[in-house]
Amino acid sequence: MTEHEPEHEARRRSTAHSRRDLFTVAGAAAVAGAAGWLLHGVAAGGDPPSSVLPPGRPTPLPSGGSSATPVSGIAGITYPAVPQRHVLVSVLRLPGRGAADILDSARQLADVPRDVPTDAGDVTVTIGFSAPIARELWPDRAALAADLPAFAGDRADLLADGDIMLQICAETSFAVAEVHATLLDVLGAVDVVWSRTGYRDAPTPEGTMRTGIGFVDGIINPRSADEQASGVWIHGSDDTFVVLRRMTVGGAFLSASVDEQERAIGRRRDTGAPLSGGDTMAEVDLFAKTVDGQTLTPNASHARRAHPANIGRPLMLRRSYSFDVDGAAGVLFVAFMNDPQTFIATQRRLDELDDLIRHTTTDATGCFFVPGADLR
Repeated sequence: MTEHEPEHEARRRSTAHSRRDLFTVAGAAAVAGAAGWLLHGVAAGGDPPSSVLPPGRPTPLPSGGSSATPVSGIAGITYPAVPQRHVLVSVLRLPGRGAADILDSARQLADVPRDVPTDAGDVTVTIGFSAPIARELWPDRAALAADLPAFAGDRADLLADGDIMLQICAETSFAVAEVHATLLDVLGAVDVVWSRTGYRDAPTPEGTMRTGIGFVDGIINPRSADEQASGVWIHGSDDTFVVLRRMTVGGAFLSASVDEQERAIGRRRDTGAPLSGGDTMAEVDLFAKTVDGQTLTPNASHARRAHPANIGRPLMLRRSYSFDVDGAAGVLFVAFMNDPQTFIATQRRLDELDDLIRHTTTDATGCFFVPGADLR
């Protein structure tokens, strides 16, 4: 598979499929709108625990049989709590359509009847709108919407812009490909600005995963309702922003010794535990030192540079995926937050000094507003 094969595959599939029955969606999906919906009943399923619901959200109705209960604003964001094994993200341009038409086009996706095999598990579709379109459609709710500035690791031919983004998650790669093809067919004429499939290795008990560079990812994440209210949801709503980055970690990092890699990350590769001590989920102690006064967490390590204490902002919710690249490691960075400046401030600090980021290049990017259940 070449690096840009997903774009080509998306175009091929979009012309090869007619509108088909991929899911069975209850009529409530039309009310939920296009922000995102979760299909219950296609796996053992169950309702999301109240700890993953944003403030003020009611507990979703119980599901059963082959029915589907939409959980807008949560699907693919905080639910399932452990992200599905496969993802397909596409950034699309809808030529010749203004903001209102783009919203109408996105809303059509909620009406698509579909059915999937049970091995697809919980299938979620999450839709985001570009900053200019979001500010036009929701001037108050999306007031903080912003395009990302240039960063040090961006390639000269960086792919950006686009009108909307689609994130489809499922337990099988087949399901995400089929759903993506059908949604493109419903949207009609679109330009795929960039696209990427991704996968996650088997999750740990804490819901983290080991990435293509061999380290555990997602350890520092907002897990409690209070943490998510502080950093993920906008003003107690179920609106949020998503930042997407298609990144490659170069072979020079992968060929470095384990000790060099661990010092660059600031964590042990085998367990993910911080070099400052403790188990995998222990807090990084930025002040811990050796007997001769050296900091246990190196100054240029990723764990130190990206630590939220140095940013002065709440945690963003990272739900990233891996993809394969010859001689390197691919990372599809996916993070949800209530203010894009959280990511911008973090990335600026990494650009200044970070022994992992200096091995990383980004060839596609985007920041999108994800509205909640009410798409008024």
